[in-house]
Amino acid sequence: MQTITRKFLVKHIPDLTGNKHWIQNRFYLYRKNGIVIRVQSNGKEFELERKVTETDLIRESKKIMISKEEYEAIGKNATEHVTRDNYMMSETPRTILRIYHGQFEGLVRAEIEFKSVEQAKQFIPLSWMEAEITATLLAKDETLLDLTRIDFQKLLSLKN
Repeated sequence: MQTITRKFLVKHIPDLTGNKHWIQNRFYLYRKNGIVIRVQSNGKEFELERKVTETDLIRESKKIMISKEEYEAIGKNATEHVTRDNYMMSETPRTILRIYHGQFEGLVRAEIEFKSVEQAKQFIPLSWMEAEITATLLAKDETLLDLTRIDFQKLLSLKN
């Protein structure tokens, strides 16, 4: 499955009342040369996922559903992980607000998925969004993991 996504920092968190919410925990097994292999929990669902970066906007993804026991066993072998709260803001275009915890506390990111590159280019950010980070180190969880705490804080301070 191919995804076309733009990502933005969030100026202020909009009202989340009534929005679908889930916690996501991701454990990374491999991160090199634009290829990522990870396991993740999305509420009560567990996945093994392989992602390949094609461009800043486009990634190819393959997911396999796994059991909770498989997720926990694989996760024990991972040395890196990311935890975040997710809120579905809209289905069309699919817009998710992500609030990070742990070592990435302070990062709040909006991710918008599109059906085409043309739609992505025409998108006008909503009033609660600010700097676009699609092509930066803040855009992908796997690149966040490469940042030192100081570098992470510097990137966060570059908001518009």
